[in-house]
Amino acid sequence: MLPNQTQPNCSITSSDVNEAAVRCITVEFGSFYDACGQKCVYDLEFSSFGRNMELEHFVYGHLFPVLVLLVAIANVMVALVLSQRHMVTPTNVVLKYMAVADLCVGIIPLPWNFFYHTLKNYEHEDQLELWWCYMYKYSMDAIPPVFHNIAMWLTVLLAGQRYISISYPLSSRQLCSVKNVRICTAVITLVCVLCGLPKSMDLYYDVYEGWIFDRSETWVYKRSCLSGLTPLVTSIGPTTFFNLYFMTRVFFFILLPSFLLTILNALLVRGIRNAQKRKQHLLKEKRAREAQRQTDSNSTSIMLVMVVSIFLVVNLPQAVFMLMVCLSNTLGIHNDLFTGVFPVAFMLVSNMLVMATYPINFAIYCYMSSSFRDTFRVLFCRHSRHLRYRFPSKSGSAGSAAFSRLSVRRSDPSVSVQLTNGRKESLSTDAVTSNGYSQPPPSQQLTHSDSKTLTQDTVFL
Repeated sequence: MLPNQTQPNCSITSSDVNEAAVRCITVEFGSFYDACGQKCVYDLEFSSFGRNMELEHFVYGHLFPVLVLLVAIANVMVALVLSQRHMVTPTNVVLKYMAVADLCVGIIPLPWNFFYHTLKNYEHEDQLELWWCYMYKYSMDAIPPVFHNIAMWLTVLLAGQRYISISYPLSSRQLCSVKNVRICTAVITLVCVLCGLPKSMDLYYDVYEGWIFDRSETWVYKRSCLSGLTPLVTSIGPTTFFNLYFMTRVFFFILLPSFLLTILNALLVRGIRNAQKRKQHLLKEKRAREAQRQTDSNSTSIMLVMVVSIFLVVNLPQAVFMLMVCLSNTLGIHNDLFTGVFPVAFMLVSNMLVMATYPINFAIYCYMSSSFRDTFRVLFCRHSRHLRYRFPSKSGSAGSAAFSRLSVRRSDPSVSVQLTNGRKESLSTDAVTSNGYSQPPPSQQLTHSDSKTLTQDTVFL
């Protein structure tokens, strides 16, 4: 029950009130003594909007909005490019959903940070309203971790899908289809939302204004958010509730995905090295077409290894730190590392680095994927909009033919594809399979012995 804020007698000069306040803190170990209600409060705590305000005002008020703007531009462009029909592949579907999840990680905290830090409403906390408390809770504490967890598991899905594609190319077409990837994404999202719900249901808030005697044993006039445990938490038990939540988060959203990403990334690197050896073998046998396809597949794998590696580099330190914090809180271990300015500065720097990787991913896609660059030019560059498709000239006929397969629509009776050298190549619907890709002539079809030279998710991002 919240303290009585309407009682007019809020005197703190009475000796009886002072004795009761001291006894509340030193003997009864209460949270604070409410002078207006003249009682010791045990089950409520004041909630602040930060731990190191000067540092947070600078980072969240000035750096964060600019960074979010860059993230929004980069990730919206990534999502738009990868949403184009000819760009729909299992790998691209995962990358698109990762871009959306990463965008939400930055966009959701932006309104609060802009309102409180950028507009300097921290100077007007005497005008604090109840919605401030809930807005801070959900936009900074409850919702962003859900989308970060989604992005983390989508990265695991991306690495796993690519590993299957290069290791088991014949079976990957069915196992790693676009439909299955979307189902996995839906399952990941549902599980992350369900596991994040407890953080949205642990506390309720009210606004307190009046004189309090706090644990520093001083009288303070305060207007602040006052939080208490919800009936759900009290019915389960605070210790059980928070231990279950934090240990679930530590294991399923920190340790397990980090371990899987490390293993899968190592397997991908090994697969790339093996693919390089296969490429050299193909070149010796003068099978240039298959060697070119292997090169394109390797480029995609290298690009994804770079994305996963960057994700691990910026997330592993944060994961280790959060693991230490959770274990310290659960086991009741005191560590000076978690006091003072260090934890605040560490999390701020870590969060900004995580956000900074999103535009870097966009740069990687542009640099490593010719199909991404070409589609980006068609969508966003005015001088390229008259081109339907553009194919990388350096890949020769193999690259052009491969990209043309992605350009065919099953509803088209006959498709003419403009190649880079100015020739036109006509593809009829007889040459198009049911999945929308053109069927190569029998002499170029893969046999089981060739399966290791190609991936079913070939060259296109």
